[in-house]
Amino acid sequence: MGPRWSFHVLGTLLLGGTWCSRASADPQANLGLTGGAVVQDVVGPPGPNTTLHLGARGDTLFLRGRNGQMALGPYIDVATAAFHNVDLGGGIEWLLPLTDDVPVVLSGGGFARDGAGRPWAPGVEGTVFLGSRSFNFHSWYGFAIGAFAQTRWVPTSPSTLDIVMGLQLDTELLVLPILLAWGAIAHSS
Repeated sequence: MGPRWSFHVLGTLLLGGTWCSRASADPQANLGLTGGAVVQDVVGPPGPNTTLHLGARGDTLFLRGRNGQMALGPYIDVATAAFHNVDLGGGIEWLLPLTDDVPVVLSGGGFARDGAGRPWAPGVEGTVFLGSRSFNFHSWYGFAIGAFAQTRWVPTSPSTLDIVMGLQLDTELLVLPILLAWGAIAHSS
């Protein structure tokens, strides 16, 4: 084993490095619309009542290079309970793969609530999402659709706890039919 051996190893490493594909974990963003039911005031006055939940949620996941890998990233959301209040929130979420195609996403953060006869008040929220969260190898946008359960606690006096359950639908589901119709109209002329 002389100097010749080291040239062979160096040459192999340099040549192999030029042919190997780049290993990456590019960020994947998503925007979804949420809808379902919210049980307001589970804890606190005036007592539980169930109403409509509507909202939107956007996030970006990092440290993931394919399906079946964990990811971590920030999220922001906006929600309303039957248009009586508005919640603006954000925090961090952690994607844990159950299978290659179905992960569970745990998230927690803070929010601010306005409405229902109260001024802006801080709160804490926690969410569990279960559904499809694909990794897109060709774009920065990752498709997501699934069910979620969420708690929202406002600790100000009087303290309230809300429980939200529903579906999160990717905004691409709304935009895709419009794009398909546009393409059909444009190519028919």
